[in-house]
Amino acid sequence: MVLLLLGLQIVSQVLVNIQWYQIAKFAGTGISFGGMFYINCHGAVVDSITPGVKIGGEITRAVQIKRMGKCSGEQAAAVVALQKMFSLGAFFFVNLFTVGYFVGGVALLQASHTLFFVYGILLLFLLMFAGIFIAPRRTKAYLQARENPHFSWMRRVRGFLLALLDQAVLIRKNRKAWIMLALLSLLIWLLYPAKMYLLAVQIVPDAHAGYMGAITFASYTVAMLPIFPGGLGGLEGTMSSLLLAIGFAISDAVVVTVLFRFVTFWFVMLFSLGFIAAHKTIRMLAGLQKRC
Repeated sequence: MVLLLLGLQIVSQVLVNIQWYQIAKFAGTGISFGGMFYINCHGAVVDSITPGVKIGGEITRAVQIKRMGKCSGEQAAAVVALQKMFSLGAFFFVNLFTVGYFVGGVALLQASHTLFFVYGILLLFLLMFAGIFIAPRRTKAYLQARENPHFSWMRRVRGFLLALLDQAVLIRKNRKAWIMLALLSLLIWLLYPAKMYLLAVQIVPDAHAGYMGAITFASYTVAMLPIFPGGLGGLEGTMSSLLLAIGFAISDAVVVTVLFRFVTFWFVMLFSLGFIAAHKTIRMLAGLQKRC
């Protein structure tokens, strides 16, 4: 079972890389699939030591995309922003159903004002992510009609927004690609509760698939808070607490949480470090052969 879970995690990493590769391809960076995987491995390692929403990992990816794709910083940042919007958009969309599933079992969420607040926040985030695709041409025209800002940092922000809108226009022209990227984000996120359920049912045979999914997304929501590096502590505490709340024994909750975290976090970091080392070794050997 552990080998199956590790295999599914590798599948998740490949699917994430496909998404990054397609978005970078739209941006005209010319980065190969293997090159993007190398970039993502670097980002995954940095993600593991930076808190919350993993800004450090995204900055690392942007720098690497600029270097390997030979493009502008604004263009690289736009690639990162688009991937983040697709990923977080799918995440918050799935969380709409997670909240609904918890309503029947958590007294706090049964209060109408609390439910309204939670759904309001989730819908607000979804509208923010979707907004960039609603009228990119008009927004771009508005920005271009404005005077060039006096401050350099404002000019960089303006350049980033224009690059992001350019990518949004390109993606909107290709409806199939837009749908594919959105569905790919959903699939990537849905693989996490699938792994959680496959793991939990081995330890607690009557584990409920719905609750496992809801607990997984609730835990990742807490892990996104910029408190602990890589979401460490926040995810584990939330996941184990929720497992206890639905009737898991303490030992079972700890085992499920630790194994799930190993598969989705520690294994990813080790796998990424191994890929980076192998990539650099192959490049070094290739360089030596050319010299000979």
